Amino acid sequence: MAKAISIFIILLWSVIGCSQDADLQISSQEEFAAMCSQPLYQKYGQVSSVKVVFDTRDDKLYFLSSSQYQFHHVFCEDELGYRKTLSEFNEENYSAEKSRPFLLANINSYRALDKFGLELGPSDRMNAAHLEQLFFAIQEDVFFKEKFYLMMSTSHVNGLKSSISKSIPLLTPDEVYANQIYQPISKTSKYGRVKVIREWEEDSKTIRSTDILLLEDIPLTFPLVAGVMVTKFQTPLSHVSLLGHNRKIPVCAYTDLFSNADLLDMEGKVVEFTVEQDTFYLRPSNVDLTGRIRSKRPIRLKCDTSVDTLIRAENLREKHGKIAGNKAANFGELLQYSKKLDFKTPESAFAIPFGCYKKHSDRAGIRNLLTQLFQKDNLNRSKEAIEGDLQLIRWKILSTPIDPALLSSVVDMIVELGDYRRMRFRSSTNAEDREGFSGAGLYTSKTGEIGNPKKPIDQAVKKVWASLWSYGAFMEREAFNLDHRYVAMGILVHRSFPDEEVNGVAITTNLYRDNYMGFVINAQLGNENVVQPTSGIECDQFICYPDKTTSTYGKKKGGLDIITYSSLNKGKLTMTESEIQDFANVLEQLKRRYLRKHYTGGTYFNFGLDVEFKLDKDTRQLYVKQMRLFNN
Repeated sequence: MAKAISIFIILLWSVIGCSQDADLQISSQEEFAAMCSQPLYQKYGQVSSVKVVFDTRDDKLYFLSSSQYQFHHVFCEDELGYRKTLSEFNEENYSAEKSRPFLLANINSYRALDKFGLELGPSDRMNAAHLEQLFFAIQEDVFFKEKFYLMMSTSHVNGLKSSISKSIPLLTPDEVYANQIYQPISKTSKYGRVKVIREWEEDSKTIRSTDILLLEDIPLTFPLVAGVMVTKFQTPLSHVSLLGHNRKIPVCAYTDLFSNADLLDMEGKVVEFTVEQDTFYLRPSNVDLTGRIRSKRPIRLKCDTSVDTLIRAENLREKHGKIAGNKAANFGELLQYSKKLDFKTPESAFAIPFGCYKKHSDRAGIRNLLTQLFQKDNLNRSKEAIEGDLQLIRWKILSTPIDPALLSSVVDMIVELGDYRRMRFRSSTNAEDREGFSGAGLYTSKTGEIGNPKKPIDQAVKKVWASLWSYGAFMEREAFNLDHRYVAMGILVHRSFPDEEVNGVAITTNLYRDNYMGFVINAQLGNENVVQPTSGIECDQFICYPDKTTSTYGKKKGGLDIITYSSLNKGKLTMTESEIQDFANVLEQLKRRYLRKHYTGGTYFNFGLDVEFKLDKDTRQLYVKQMRLFNN
C-alpha cells in the first residue's frame, strides 16, 4: 500500500498531559503539548506556543491553554477578576512602563532548535525589572529551564539588552530563521505529477503545467506548474511567494528535500500535494491529469491604443490604466499623494502609452504571428514549442528600428523635465498590477541614458516592449485566462537610482496574523534585490505598526517585530527605528486614502497595498516608486 510522505512534526496533542485551562507549572513535554497551539503570529514554521500571565498583585504565575484562551485579556477577565475595558487593559498591561497588574507574554517552542523562547508582544513596553521578574518566575516552574531563552524579536526588548541580567540567555530571530528546516509559503492543495529538477537548463525543457516541482532553488522565470517544493527559504514578498498565492498553488521550502529518499522516490507519481503551517503532504492519488480545457471565455482587458503622445506623470490618473498601463496610472496617483504625505516619487517621470507600442508592433509585422499563436493549445503544448513562437515575435520587435519621431520626443521630454539623463524604463501593461493579477516579476525594466552608447534609449524601450511576449508572462496570462489580443505594453519612465542606500518592498497588511494591524517590510542595502535575491543573501524582514491610529496595544507608538536581519549589514537593520516608524505612518495614510477612493469590498485589515520604496544614498530621503493592490 502506497503511503503519504510528509514531515509530520506537527503539534503533539497528547492525551496524557494536563487537561486544565491554566496551570501553575509545566513539568513535562506532554504538559506543554497539551496546552499549546500555533502562535497568533505565524512568522516561522514548526513553532508552538503557550501563553503566560504573571499577576503582580499576588506574584502568581499562570500558564494558559492557548486553545482555550486565544487572548490574555480573556483569562484575566474570566479567572483573575479584571473588570476594566479592553482599551484600559491594553494601556495598563502593554504600554505602562512602571506599574502593571499583569505581565503578559508567550512561551514559544522552536522545535528545529529544541529551544524555548519568552516573547513579548511587538508593542509591549515592559521595563527591564518586570522582564527579569517574569523570566525568572517562569524558569522556576518549567521543565525546560536549561533550554529557556529571551527572544530578541522586538525593538523594545533589544533596547533593554544592556539593562537586563547577564544570566538571561538570549535568542535572536536570525538563529531561529537559520535553523528552520521547513517554511510554508502558499498553504493550499493541488493534484499533480512529481518532477525532480536536478539540472534546471535540461530538466526544465519538459516541464508541464500539471507538474509538482522538487528543486534546489527558484529560477528567475517561474514556470506554470501545479506546485513547488524548494530547498531555499523565500521571503514572503519574493516572486515565487507572490505567484504561489496568486496562482493558488501549494509552495513550501524544505531544506532536507534532496536527502530524503522517500520524497525523491515519488518522482513520476501522481499525488495530492498539501502545504500546511507545520508540515506538508504528498499523498498518492489516482486523479486524471489529462490536458486542461478552457471552461470560460478569456477575460478581455481594457485597452485603448488611440493615444500615441507622451503623458507627464502629473497628468496620469486612474483612467490611464487602459491607455498607459496600471503601473503608470498608479504612479500618477502616488505623485498626488506625495504632495500631502512625507515621501517623494522618482523625478522626471512620464509615460509612453499603448499607442506607441501598437504602432511599433504593427511596423514589426507581428500581427499574423500573434494570431497563429493564439489559435494553438498553449496550455498543453511543450515549453520549447511555445518559446520558439515567442522568440520570433520578440526578435521582430527588437530588430525593427524605433520611430525617430518617438525617440526624439522621449529625449526631449527627459531634457525638459530636469537634469537627470540616466532613466529607468519600466513595464506598465494592462495585464499587471490589477486586482486578481499582480504580474510580479513577469515583465522587464531597463535603464537607458542619453548619450551613453552602452545604454541607448531606443534599445531600453524596445526591450521593455518585447518582454510582453516573454514565456513567463505569456504563460501566466494563459493560467489566468487573460485574452492576449487585448494586452498592450506601456512604459513608465523616471530617473534612475544607481546608488540607492536601501531598497525594499512593503505590504500594508499583516501576513503573519489575520485581521490584525501590522505592515510587513523586506528591506536590503543598496540595490540587492529583495524579491529575487542573490543565493545565500538574506534581507531584513520585519513587521511594523503605525503610531497615528488606535493601536491594539494602547496609545504608544506601534512597535517593531523583527523576523530576520540583512546578511549584508552585520546584524543590524538597514533602516533606523525612526525611519521605519515614519514609513509605517506613510503606509498607513496611503492605505486609508487608497481604500477610501477605491473601495474593494474588503475590510481594512485584510486589504493590502504592495509598495516598492527606496532610501536615497546621499540624503536617505524616502522614495515610493510603486503602489499596487496586493493579491493574496
